[in-house]
Amino acid sequence: MTMHVFGTVLTAKAVAANNRGENEGGTVSTLQKIIRNGDIYSTVSAEAIRYALREVWQQDSGADLNRTVSHRGSTWKDAGFGDGWENYVDNDVLGYMHAQTETLSRRGILEITRAVSTSPWPGTLSHNFASPGANPMGNPNPIPYQVEIHDTRYQYSFAMTPEALQRDRVARTQRTLEGIQNLRRVAGNHARFLFDFSPEAIVLRLTADPAPRMLLCFDEGERGNVSLARLVARLQGETKDIDPAELIVGSVLPNLDGLDELQKLKVKPHPGIKAAVAQAIALLRKSLSGQ
Repeated sequence: MTMHVFGTVLTAKAVAANNRGENEGGTVSTLQKIIRNGDIYSTVSAEAIRYALREVWQQDSGADLNRTVSHRGSTWKDAGFGDGWENYVDNDVLGYMHAQTETLSRRGILEITRAVSTSPWPGTLSHNFASPGANPMGNPNPIPYQVEIHDTRYQYSFAMTPEALQRDRVARTQRTLEGIQNLRRVAGNHARFLFDFSPEAIVLRLTADPAPRMLLCFDEGERGNVSLARLVARLQGETKDIDPAELIVGSVLPNLDGLDELQKLKVKPHPGIKAAVAQAIALLRKSLSGQ
C-alpha cells in the first residue's frame, strides 16, 4: 500500500507587494493575479515557494544539496547531474531537468500549487516618488511610481509520495515537511518581498488514496474569518470522501471555523503547527520503517 502525503498551508496575514517594476523604468510594481470565482486574487508562484524551501535547507548542515542559491545566483556541485541524482536531497525531492539533455531529468516528488490569496485584491495602490538619482537611467528628478499592495493571507497545497524517494526516505520526507513548516520568506517570480510563509494553520492528509481531495481547503469570509467548512463537508455524508482518521490539523488561529465539527468527527486539532508536523513525521516513520 503506497502512502501519499497531501497538505494545505494557510499563512499569516501580512502586506504583499513586489519591489521591482514590470518595465525598465520601474514605474509600476505589480502583483501577480488570477481570476477566481469571478474576482481578482493575488498569487505567488510555486517556483518561489520551492526557492524558499532551498533557503531553509541551506541552513541544515545535514542536507546534502546539489544546488545552492543566493542573491548572486546559483552554485552547483554537479551541474551535469552525472554524480547520481539520488545523492542530493534537492535533486531527489524537487527533481530537475538538464537544459541540453532532456532525457536526463527527474520529475519532482514534491508537487506544489500556486499560492492564492484568501481574499480578493481590492485594487489597493500606493503612490510614491523615487529619490533623485535612484533610477539607473540617471534621471536627476524625483520619479513617480505606484505599487500594488494586498493585505491578505495566502494558501497553497502540496503533495508527495515518500516511497518514490530513492534514498533516506524518512529523513528526506522529514526535511521537506519541516522545511515547509519553517519557510521564512517567499517572493513572486521576479522580485523579493518579506512575507512570512510559515503556516498559521495546516491540514495534512496521510493516505493510500491517490487523490488529495483537500487542496486549497481554506475559505475567508468578508470580515476575515477563516473556515474549513468545505473540508468538513468532504468528511461527512454517506460517501465520506476523506476518512477523518487520515487527517492531521494544526492551527494557532483562535477562531478557525470548522474545528468544532472536526472534533466531533474525531479529528483532534493540534494547538500549533510544529506538533501537527511532528505527528505526521512520526506516522510516516512508522509506515516507512520497513523500507
